[in-house]
Order: sequence, then C-alpha cells, then structure tokens
Amino acid sequence: MKRLWSALWLPLFDDLADPRVVARLAADAEEAGWNGCFMWDHLFWRAPVRRVADPWIALAAIATATARLRLGPMVTPLARRRPAKVARETATLDRLSDGRLTLGVGLGSDRFGSELCKTGEQLDDRKRGQMLDESLDILSAAWSGEPVHHRGESYTVDRVAFLPRPVQRPGVPVWAAGFPGNAKAGATWWLPGFEPGVRIDTVRGVLRDGPAA
Repeated sequence: MKRLWSALWLPLFDDLADPRVVARLAADAEEAGWNGCFMWDHLFWRAPVRRVADPWIALAAIATATARLRLGPMVTPLARRRPAKVARETATLDRLSDGRLTLGVGLGSDRFGSELCKTGEQLDDRKRGQMLDESLDILSAAWSGEPVHHRGESYTVDRVAFLPRPVQRPGVPVWAAGFPGNAKAGATWWLPGFEPGVRIDTVRGVLRDGPAA
C-alpha cells in the first residue's frame, strides 16, 4: 500500500500561540514520521479565542527545530500582505529551512474574525483575487533573482532585485487554498485539521498515533 504524504495543519491560537511550543510539536512530528507542518495565518479570531501567534515567526522556529519537514503558511491571504515583504520573507525562510518552504495562498475571508474589515483591508472578493494574482506575479519575478519591474493596478516594484534567492528553483512551491480533510480512498496526502482552541494534548495524541499509513 502506498504511504500517504501527511502533515499537521495547526491554528496558532491559545495553547498553540507560543512558537516554542509549536516548534517542539513540529520536532516531535518529524521524529514520528510526519512529512510536513503548516500554520494558519490570521491576525485574530472570533471568541473565545484570545491569543494568536504570528505564523512567520513560528515557521522560523520550526525551521530551526527540524531538518526534514516541509513547512509553510496554510494559507496566507496575499491581498492583505505587501508582496515585496513576502518576497523577502519567503526567500529568507526557504534558505533558513534548506529549501523546505511551501507557500500556501488564498483570498482570505472576513467570516471568522472580521480581520479584513477591522483592519481596513479590501473586502471585495474579485478585487482580492486580482491582488492575489498580481502578488504571485511579483513573487515569481522576485524569486528569479533578477531586478523586478512591475507597475500594476495595486502594486509597484521598480527595479528591485531580491537577493539572495530561495534555495528551491525556480522558486518556492505555491499551493492554492482548498478544504483538506481526512484522507479518502486513493488519496496520496493527509492533512488533518484542528479546530480553533485545540489543546496541546489533543495534538500530541495525533502525533502519538502517527501519520496515516
């Protein structure tokens, strides 16, 4: 039987809002045979969640605590992030992890914590989609190491070279947002989700059970 590609998908809320705790969980996951560890990317969440960690800081902690796991945000809503900053962050994190970064991207939503309207971000789905496409164009150009010349509807990058490049060539793999769940017959990957407010002992229980075989 073919082994599934398996990864943890963690909301960085409450018990998991400490990057040191998440880094230890990732190290335990690697030792138990898991293939990846991915972080939710949110600024805040609806009640009763109160504590929220930054995914990029947590991912840097995971990168230094592991040697094999793939890692990344799952997903980051690019429309609320500056693509030039994401270009620097992704290249740095890919180098820190020796080429293990995967960039999960999506439109984002205002449904769960009103994090778009409460911070003055774009609410129109079609507009955020355009911003997502434009950001991906900038990232692809930035990861090449060549000077980026971009003048678009939402962003401008004027003759900037983003060096050093990511380890991975031609750039960091990009995954579009989806709704993964438990593995089904014939699947080749498994990404178990955890609800907001999940307790550390619940995650450790999944780790002890090991990845699906």
